[in-house]
Amino acid sequence: MKILIIDDNQDITEMLSRYLSVKGFDCVTTNDGLNGLNLIKKEKYDTVFLDISMPDFGGMDVIAALEKENMLKDQRIVIFTASSITNEQLQTLLEKDGVESCLKKPVQLSELITTITVGN
Repeated sequence: MKILIIDDNQDITEMLSRYLSVKGFDCVTTNDGLNGLNLIKKEKYDTVFLDISMPDFGGMDVIAALEKENMLKDQRIVIFTASSITNEQLQTLLEKDGVESCLKKPVQLSELITTITVGN
Protein backbone atom coordinates (compact mmCIF):
# COMPACT_ATOMS: atom_id res chain seq x y z
CA MET A 1 0.00 0.00 0.00
CA LYS A 2 1.17 3.46 -0.87
CA ILE A 3 0.73 6.16 1.78
CA LEU A 4 1.24 9.92 1.43
CA ILE A 5 1.87 11.97 4.57
CA ILE A 6 1.49 15.74 4.23
CA ASP A 7 2.53 17.57 7.39
CA ASP A 8 4.66 20.67 7.91
CA ASN A 9 6.38 19.07 10.92
CA GLN A 10 9.37 17.20 9.52
CA ASP A 11 9.85 15.21 12.75
CA ILE A 12 6.31 13.84 12.41
CA THR A 13 6.65 12.91 8.75
CA GLU A 14 10.01 11.21 9.33
CA MET A 15 8.82 9.26 12.38
CA LEU A 16 5.59 8.11 10.73
CA SER A 17 7.36 7.21 7.50
CA ARG A 18 9.93 5.07 9.33
CA TYR A 19 7.25 3.35 11.40
CA LEU A 20 4.98 2.64 8.42
CA SER A 21 7.90 1.47 6.28
CA VAL A 22 8.83 -1.06 8.96
CA LYS A 23 5.20 -2.24 8.86
CA GLY A 24 5.52 -2.83 5.12
CA PHE A 25 3.90 0.31 3.71
CA ASP A 26 5.40 2.39 0.90
CA CYS A 27 5.51 5.95 2.26
CA VAL A 28 5.98 9.29 0.56
CA THR A 29 6.19 12.43 2.66
CA THR A 30 6.15 16.15 2.13
CA ASN A 31 6.23 19.08 4.49
CA ASP A 32 4.36 21.40 2.14
CA GLY A 33 0.66 21.40 1.22
CA LEU A 34 1.16 22.61 -2.35
CA ASN A 35 3.77 19.94 -3.01
CA GLY A 36 1.40 17.38 -1.50
CA LEU A 37 -1.35 18.50 -3.87
CA ASN A 38 0.99 18.09 -6.82
CA LEU A 39 1.96 14.59 -5.64
CA ILE A 40 -1.73 13.62 -5.41
CA LYS A 41 -2.31 14.91 -8.95
CA LYS A 42 0.58 12.81 -10.30
CA GLU A 43 0.03 9.52 -8.49
CA LYS A 44 -2.66 7.49 -6.72
CA TYR A 45 -2.19 6.81 -3.01
CA ASP A 46 -4.14 4.29 -0.97
CA THR A 47 -4.34 6.74 1.93
CA VAL A 48 -3.36 10.40 2.31
CA PHE A 49 -2.72 11.69 5.83
CA LEU A 50 -3.27 15.43 5.59
CA ASP A 51 -2.43 17.98 8.26
CA ILE A 52 -4.95 20.81 8.30
CA SER A 53 -2.74 23.52 9.83
CA MET A 54 0.26 24.24 7.63
CA PRO A 55 1.72 27.61 6.65
CA ASP A 56 0.95 29.09 3.24
CA PHE A 57 -1.03 26.20 1.71
CA GLY A 58 -2.73 24.08 4.38
CA GLY A 59 -4.90 21.02 4.36
CA MET A 60 -8.08 23.00 3.77
CA ASP A 61 -6.43 24.46 0.66
CA VAL A 62 -5.47 20.98 -0.56
CA ILE A 63 -9.04 19.73 -0.08
CA ALA A 64 -10.51 22.81 -1.79
CA ALA A 65 -8.15 22.46 -4.77
CA LEU A 66 -8.95 18.75 -5.17
CA GLU A 67 -12.65 19.51 -4.90
CA LYS A 68 -12.41 22.30 -7.49
CA GLU A 69 -10.69 19.94 -9.93
CA ASN A 70 -13.23 17.19 -9.20
CA MET A 71 -10.47 14.96 -7.80
CA LEU A 72 -11.53 14.85 -4.14
CA LYS A 73 -14.02 12.01 -4.56
CA ASP A 74 -11.21 9.77 -5.90
CA GLN A 75 -9.11 10.15 -2.75
CA ARG A 76 -8.96 8.52 0.66
CA ILE A 77 -7.96 11.39 2.91
CA VAL A 78 -7.51 11.12 6.64
CA ILE A 79 -7.33 14.51 8.31
CA PHE A 80 -4.38 14.57 10.64
CA THR A 81 -4.33 17.52 13.02
CA ALA A 82 -3.55 19.01 16.37
CA SER A 83 -5.12 22.28 15.33
CA SER A 84 -8.05 23.99 16.86
CA ILE A 85 -10.42 22.92 14.09
CA THR A 86 -13.96 23.25 15.34
CA ASN A 87 -16.34 20.32 15.43
CA GLU A 88 -18.49 22.12 12.86
CA GLN A 89 -15.53 22.55 10.48
CA LEU A 90 -14.55 18.93 11.00
CA GLN A 91 -18.08 17.71 10.30
CA THR A 92 -18.21 19.78 7.10
CA LEU A 93 -14.94 18.20 5.93
CA LEU A 94 -16.06 14.68 6.82
CA GLU A 95 -19.18 15.11 4.71
CA LYS A 96 -17.06 15.54 1.58
CA ASP A 97 -16.52 12.50 -0.63
CA GLY A 98 -12.90 11.47 -0.28
CA VAL A 99 -12.40 12.74 3.28
CA GLU A 100 -12.74 9.66 5.42
CA SER A 101 -11.86 10.41 9.01
CA CYS A 102 -9.84 12.51 11.41
CA LEU A 103 -6.97 11.53 13.66
CA LYS A 104 -6.03 13.96 16.40
CA LYS A 105 -2.37 14.45 17.23
CA PRO A 106 -0.62 12.95 19.01
CA VAL A 107 -1.73 9.84 17.15
CA GLN A 108 -1.45 6.40 18.65
CA LEU A 109 0.53 4.29 16.19
CA SER A 110 -1.90 1.38 16.52
CA GLU A 111 -4.73 3.76 15.57
CA LEU A 112 -2.75 4.81 12.52
CA ILE A 113 -2.39 1.23 11.30
CA THR A 114 -6.06 0.48 12.00
CA THR A 115 -7.11 3.55 10.01
CA ILE A 116 -5.02 2.43 7.03
CA THR A 117 -6.09 -1.21 7.01
CA VAL A 118 -9.80 -0.85 7.85
CA GLY A 119 -10.56 1.35 4.87
CA ASN A 120 -8.61 -0.68 2.31
